[in-house]
Amino acid sequence: MPLTMLSPGKEAVINACRAKDSTKKFLEGLGIIPGVSISVISEMSGNLIVSVKGARLALNKGIAQQLLVKI
Repeated sequence: MPLTMLSPGKEAVINACRAKDSTKKFLEGLGIIPGVSISVISEMSGNLIVSVKGARLALNKGIAQQLLVKI
């Protein structure tokens, strides 16, 4: 399921990224890679604040929809 469907406070594991290669490389630099745990801290208008490896990151709705996670 897309990351945007994950409720705040829930944790999941990144399964895949359907973004363009340049966006994938950017996300990899932030530590957002398959197999890593990610949790949604808050959501506003589809945009997310997430926690990855202890860091808080802001993701816009478009990028969050391209990240597939499994619970």
